[in-house]
Amino acid sequence: MAPTKEEIKKWLKASGMTREELAKKCGVNKRTVDLWLSSARDVPSKSLLVIQRLMQGEDDSLKKIHLPLNEEQWAVVCEAMKGQSFLEFVNTALQNAAKEKEAARKKFTPVETFTAPSLEAQGQIIGNIAAGNLADGDTIPQDIWLYRELEKGEYLLRVNGHSMEPSIPDGSVVIMKKYTIPPIPKPGTIVQYHDERGVTLKKLVRRKNPETGKMEYTLHPINPDFGDIEPMDGGKISGIYVETLDKWEKA
Repeated sequence: MAPTKEEIKKWLKASGMTREELAKKCGVNKRTVDLWLSSARDVPSKSLLVIQRLMQGEDDSLKKIHLPLNEEQWAVVCEAMKGQSFLEFVNTALQNAAKEKEAARKKFTPVETFTAPSLEAQGQIIGNIAAGNLADGDTIPQDIWLYRELEKGEYLLRVNGHSMEPSIPDGSVVIMKKYTIPPIPKPGTIVQYHDERGVTLKKLVRRKNPETGKMEYTLHPINPDFGDIEPMDGGKISGIYVETLDKWEKA
């Protein structure tokens, strides 16, 4: 507990410390100490801590430690001390902070470093596919290195156009899987569609025809700047999108 004014006066008399000396240790003048001890004015919390430390015989050199707290903050510190000396309070606070830091360290789970797969498999880009209007898909085949072997029925295409961005950027190399067996793939699947107009890469969706009221299949772009393409009689889906290669190299 913080000492009372009467206890401070008795201590000064018993210890032989003058009010001038006490004022110097508290960083004030003697008149201020006289006001503290002789009027209804409270001793400031910060100075009360200094006096308490001196009364308990602690090294007064600790007063050189600067703590930039205002009077209200010092009052909170004094309340939190709950009968402890200032050194005991600081020591307890440091121990608690160390325990919290150690507990937080133990909760930390190191993240494994991601290592990109090596390019050890070889494949061939066999053609282009339009991500836009239907277009010719011919191209000169190009051998490349990729991170895995192509599975049965898989093949590589280069995407030309912006209609599937941002999911599939222009110039991407994609893995497709041959599709020959009915029924039609489920809506939302990205497919390779071709008819007499050419070939395109689009998302297969079902929309209600406003004229007939019937649900019909439509080839839908991801990029809203592009419009839908209506399938033609005789057109077909020949491939299903598997993935876009994030990394590849020319063989």
